[in-house]
Amino acid sequence: MTLHIESAGEGRDLVLIHGWGMHSGCWDAVVAHLSEKFRIHLVDLPGHGLSPHESGDDWVEALSKSFPFEVDLCGWSLGGQLAIEWARRHPDQVGRLVMVSSTPCFTLREDWAHGVSGEIFRQFSDEFETSPDAALKRFLLLQAQGGTGAARLFRQLQQSVGKGAQMEGLRAGLELLREFDLRMAAQSVRQRALILHGECDRLTPIGAGVWLSERMDARLIAIPGCAHVPFLFVPDFFVSSLLEFFHES
Repeated sequence: MTLHIESAGEGRDLVLIHGWGMHSGCWDAVVAHLSEKFRIHLVDLPGHGLSPHESGDDWVEALSKSFPFEVDLCGWSLGGQLAIEWARRHPDQVGRLVMVSSTPCFTLREDWAHGVSGEIFRQFSDEFETSPDAALKRFLLLQAQGGTGAARLFRQLQQSVGKGAQMEGLRAGLELLREFDLRMAAQSVRQRALILHGECDRLTPIGAGVWLSERMDARLIAIPGCAHVPFLFVPDFFVSSLLEFFHES
């Protein structure tokens, strides 16, 4: 399948991968500054934004085939999970990794305490089927809540949700969130990595970021007062953190 991708800037290639229910416009607050130092590639995931959804799509392979050259990855939430799996499957294609508010496992397991309970996830999935607009609004509220400036962040997130989204694509993304358990995959990744995580994140608790940093031998930047969207909460700090990481020798 062909993904919708917009590129800007010059420098090392950096692919920005958004989260579930959103589209690449979520990065608008940081794109201008990042494109001064990088060749930025803004991707719409299948069934999100302007990318079509096709039944049976393998999202990781769709991403990999869209970039037949070495790239660095910055993935937010579900996008971070896709980045981990991309690096595991195609290690020669991926340079460095940044995981933003991400987790190896979104739902609770017997041996995983840093996720959403299966019952809450099922309730959300059921609400999505009957009232998708209400479910998406609640999802945005959860992303903004917990930290400071929640009302402002919620308004910003509203600008990047639902545009062009297709129900089948959203369902497929929810299924990935439900099924992904990338703990073994994360521990096999050898690329240098940076973890950016809000200390007040209610969707992917900070414990998930701590776990990733320890198992991947990655640097963790925990952001006080921040919920699920560091690149909107502190855009200048977000950009400077990426610049420092990618320009380290």
